[in-house]
This record gives sequence, structure tokens and C-alpha cells, in this order.
Amino acid sequence: MKALLFLCILCIGGAAALFGFGGSKTTVGPKISLGSEIAVPHTDDNQETGEIMIPFNDPSTTTTKRNRATTATEMPKLSVGGIGLDRSRGTVDVRGMTSTMNPRFTAATKRLPSSDRSASSGCPNRIDAYTFGPDYDYAFFESTVYVLSNNRIRERKPISEEFPDGPHEVNGALFDPEREILWLISERTVYGYKESSGDWKLKSVFPKELPSSVAFTPDAAIRWHNKHQVLLSNGGKFALYDEYWNKSLMTGRTDSYFENLPDRVRGISTWNSRGHANVFTQSLVFEYDSEMKKVTGDGVPLGDFWRC
Repeated sequence: MKALLFLCILCIGGAAALFGFGGSKTTVGPKISLGSEIAVPHTDDNQETGEIMIPFNDPSTTTTKRNRATTATEMPKLSVGGIGLDRSRGTVDVRGMTSTMNPRFTAATKRLPSSDRSASSGCPNRIDAYTFGPDYDYAFFESTVYVLSNNRIRERKPISEEFPDGPHEVNGALFDPEREILWLISERTVYGYKESSGDWKLKSVFPKELPSSVAFTPDAAIRWHNKHQVLLSNGGKFALYDEYWNKSLMTGRTDSYFENLPDRVRGISTWNSRGHANVFTQSLVFEYDSEMKKVTGDGVPLGDFWRC
């Protein structure tokens, strides 16, 4: 009987220890499922994005239309003036910081040839801005403008002589064929010229100061193959710009909408029927293919590209 009683006490003690009764106990806290029972946001939640419709020449009618939700790994499609621009894949833009998950290599990152550092042909080997015009093309460097025809420099003169009542130096230039206005940017001031009897005349509504919505001082102005007029910064930002209304129609990261452009673009020539154009950087010229969305071949030094 004593042996049986002793065995019963041992069993009760073991059960007590097993289920947490008796001398020492271990407190187990409640389980928490992150992102469900408590309000921790999921990083992969669907986010609603919009399609921005921007008409030409009437920024006041710009509307934002909500459409289908996209996943966080899918970039929205931008439609401007009826023409779509697809954001590049693999780039996440967070408050001006861009993380490239699929780094790409462009010709602009290659080591520059030695001929790029000297003007052996007598042509300029660096420029501040470039634009095509109605009859001639124009390249700007410091206080000088070079007038070009078929990639040959016809003459060079002070900017203030070719474009009177305007800037002495230029950091952006662009010709608007629809309005027949050639506009120059000096720092944040825009000058608009119209040709009259072979001379450029400053229009009475200019100069204008860029609006505050252009939050950077432009380093270039380009006309894209779909006729959009774009201001660029060396910091990787762009603004669609209308010089008549002096409006920024939208801003964003350059590499999200204009894929594989070389670094430090200073201007773009007219686009041919195949969607090709010459992209001018500070010291090199690249051929850009709008269908392939990249430059083709190596850059040519300006001193070799132009004939003097």
C-alpha cells in the first residue's frame, strides 16, 4: 500500500511539472502575427496608381484619372498628349533616391578616348547646349554660338550678337517647330526668339522665369521623338515644359521615362524617319535608336564629328 501511494505522488508531481503547476513556472507571451492581428503594413500591398493625361498647349485642362491598381513591382504607364511612355523596369524611385536592381551599361560610362580631350581639328570639343533650328543648327559654349549646317560649322559669333537682348551664356536651347520659337535658357531665365528677315528677334512676352514647379536649374533642353519638350538636370531629373504657358506639365526621374540616355546630355538633333537622332553630350555625340531605346555604337568626339 505504501509503495502504491508513493507511485501516485510521483505521477501527480510529474504531471504538475509537465503542465506548469508547482514551484517554478515559465510565462509564455501571446503570439503576434505581424501584418495581420496588428496594423503593420505589408510592403507588397497593392497600391493604386494613376494615368496622367496631359494635353498640348493647355495645361489648365490637365486631369488625373484613376485606373486599375498595380502591384508594387509594376511601374505605371504615363500617357502624355495621347502618346504613352513606359517607365523603365527595375528602378524604384523613393523620394528622389533611385535604386537600380538591374544595373545597365551604356556607352556613356566607357572611358573617353584621348581625342575627346583636345580639339585637334580646330572644332570645339565641349559645348554647353545644342539645338536644331529652322535652317541651321546651333551649338553654344560659354559666350560663343556656333552656326552649323550638315555638321559643318559655318560661322561662330558672340551669343549676344546672334540673339540680341538675350543671355551671354546658355545652359539650355530648343527650337519649337509648331510655334517657330527658338528658346534659350540662362540659369532659370527663358528667352524666346522668332526669326524675321533672317535675324532672330526677342519676342515681347520674354524673358520669363521658370516656374517653381521646375525644382532644378536645367542643364539641357531636348525635344523627344514624340514632340515633348523636356528640361534635364545633371542630377537625373526632368520636367516636361511648355514655353508659351511657362508651365511644367510634369516632373520625374529621367531614367524612368527616357531610357539609356548618355550622361550629361546637352541637346538632341531632329529625329529621322527611323526614329534615330544624334544625342550631344558635353563632349561626345551618340546615335540614339528610339525603338531599341538605347544608343548604338560608341560616342564620337565633337572635334571629330563636326567639320570646321
